[in-house]
Amino acid sequence: MKLTAVSALHFSFTELTDILGRCFQNYFVPFSLTPEAFALRFGSEGMSVEDSCVWLQNGEPVAIAIIARRDSLARLAAFAIIPDLRGKGLARAMLAPLFAALKTKGVTRFYLEVIAENHAGIALYTSLGFRDSQALHGFKGSSPENALGAKLHTASPDALNRAVYSAPSQATPWQLDPLALRSLPCTVLNTDQGSWAAITTHGPAPQLRYLFMEPASRGKGEAQRMLQILCEQYPGISTPVSVPERLTPLFLAAGYAQMEITQREMISD
Repeated sequence: MKLTAVSALHFSFTELTDILGRCFQNYFVPFSLTPEAFALRFGSEGMSVEDSCVWLQNGEPVAIAIIARRDSLARLAAFAIIPDLRGKGLARAMLAPLFAALKTKGVTRFYLEVIAENHAGIALYTSLGFRDSQALHGFKGSSPENALGAKLHTASPDALNRAVYSAPSQATPWQLDPLALRSLPCTVLNTDQGSWAAITTHGPAPQLRYLFMEPASRGKGEAQRMLQILCEQYPGISTPVSVPERLTPLFLAAGYAQMEITQREMISD
């Protein structure tokens, strides 16, 4: 079976959106984006159009890989093959050369996320040298029983970044990294107690994209309080399925419900 790999540079965002949708048919989780949503989502995640790849069979797209880049780090932001070609051992033959080519361009570490129930996908990435890093969860908020009436101040993404980078560095999943806020329309909020949050409201429901506590505010219950304030002021708020498992007790204590879906973050050096 002859497949030809070409850079995503040869396609418009409208075409890439269509290819992605067709390749994700009958996947574990429904995946559908408009071209505008495609550009916003993958643009904020650092999509490298040059490094992203589409595979053709007889001139027709049959697989796609979206690659995001941040300096020497790269992430497989999406990978899918049309249903008719799945289970034929093609994925490894596609991805191995792609990752090898990225290494020649200076990539020293790769990231990806995979649905925890996708055992075939986990086996594939393990065979390509990836190791399991951590579980990632999503959460949905509910209105607190007692009104908190707390005041939140509006700030700029730059102010949040200054606060983050003045504190000791912490590992953050790719999708929740504050770097994404540079190109993602969002509202940045903070409190007088040193709590920060970034909220997006362009989707069907508000989404918490980043939560940060200044070092002097940690260990005082301010993170839980901020989560409860956000529930009160942003009904229906949720998070992406990208929250590290270690934060699960915090979200549950703040009254959030854990989503059923779980992802595994995997890393390769």
